[in-house]
Amino acid sequence: MSHEIWTLKAGKDSVSIAKIGATVLDWQVEDLFEEPCAVPTPLDDPRELEMRTVHVIDGYRDEAEAREMDGFRSALLAPWSNRLRDGKYTFQGREYDFRGKTVGGALALHGLVTNQPFELLESGEDFLRAKVQVPKLDAYPFEVEVEVTYRLSSNPHRLSLDLLARNNGEGDAPITLGWHPYIACQGGSVENTRVTVPSQVRVQTDNNLIPEPGIKGFSTQAYPVTLVHRRDIDWGMTSLVAEDGVATALVDHADGSQTAVELKDARQGLGLATLHVYTAQDLAYRRGLSVAVEPLLAMTDAFNRPECAELITVPPGGVQELHAALEHRSPRQLS
Repeated sequence: MSHEIWTLKAGKDSVSIAKIGATVLDWQVEDLFEEPCAVPTPLDDPRELEMRTVHVIDGYRDEAEAREMDGFRSALLAPWSNRLRDGKYTFQGREYDFRGKTVGGALALHGLVTNQPFELLESGEDFLRAKVQVPKLDAYPFEVEVEVTYRLSSNPHRLSLDLLARNNGEGDAPITLGWHPYIACQGGSVENTRVTVPSQVRVQTDNNLIPEPGIKGFSTQAYPVTLVHRRDIDWGMTSLVAEDGVATALVDHADGSQTAVELKDARQGLGLATLHVYTAQDLAYRRGLSVAVEPLLAMTDAFNRPECAELITVPPGGVQELHAALEHRSPRQLS
């Protein structure tokens, strides 16, 4: 496995990205933040601030963690995201079975590029563009190329991602996309971190976290979905409410800072654009000290869902695009 790392800088902020999977390992931000303390300040209380550098993303800390790929930290999810029922799917009348032969195991979790080396195409101090060919398998015999662009800014503290998949084959190809960043809980744990999602529809799943069939796969929640004092969440929220084309989840931290997770210009509808929240309760490392908020073009098991059939079908020469961003805000910016 290649250990090559690409670094972007903007002002005093920086981001580290591994060549394998084009995976974000770390995003450091400097601003006025609360000093860590043994007893976190209640979420909405005033606090004393000092100039500090914080790690916004909880990525792989060393080569051993990266090799294990536990939790798919910051993974680019292509040509599908999350799970497939029994590791199989049917596309245009033909069944494909991965038979557990992907890095995602029996349920073919999170696509085919998370362990692939990306080729750097272009880079500057605060941006890079890289690509990879999706491996062709008997269960995915399509010619698909994936390209990612990262951009970093320090005012505001923002990391943006543009993910594009192009069908270079002669027939239609099933493609959907996602991103799996883990937001480090600043000044506390997931139990004193609040996550707010602009949705009132939760995806209902079975014990394997596969959506229930038909309309049973959805339930209505109070709007917006607000999660706090929880460490048992692995939920997809769909039918998002977007403002000016942007659906934004907010992660409010114990130190008074906030991370916004944006999904831009995604097609909205039941089972389509989804923000998936996972409270990291099953991770091997730093369990419960981060929360994954995943911007996705479609719900889990999208290749098998009639709601998603039109969205995932990409014609020859066509593209599928995901536009997402993270923005981290100091308490001074929120007061």
